[in-house]
Amino acid sequence: MDMTELGARIEEEKIRLGLKSSEVCTELDIHANTYRNYELGKRDMPISLLNRLWNTGFDVMYILTGQRIGDIATDVINNGESYVPSYHQRLIHLPDMIDLENPSDRLLSAMYHAEEALVQAGANANEDYDYKTLATLGLGLIDTVKRDN
Repeated sequence: MDMTELGARIEEEKIRLGLKSSEVCTELDIHANTYRNYELGKRDMPISLLNRLWNTGFDVMYILTGQRIGDIATDVINNGESYVPSYHQRLIHLPDMIDLENPSDRLLSAMYHAEEALVQAGANANEDYDYKTLATLGLGLIDTVKRDN
């Protein structure tokens, strides 16, 4: 995934929502230079901030995959049950037995759920995301759950 593309999509979403950079910085509780580095693709945005963007109205699936969540929903509605997603391969497969007390199993499960969200948004394995992306998203999900408990 090209960080410059992700940054450009963050900026596109800000413009689509009619927000100023300063408003987004306030919502994310980050410095303006940090936010600018996200828009320029010079810095990875943590999942916790992507979650805040989502809550602000940003189409995070568009940021991550380049496909708008509304377009995907429209395709499903228009094509009904004959809709076949464009993906053919999953990177993460859960074993029959999983122990969520085991850190590696917990990460694997979080990666599986992160991939499920991307697949539901129409992303393609190895084209739109890879193992590193899933690991980053999975760790972010685990971190979010820990903070919420």
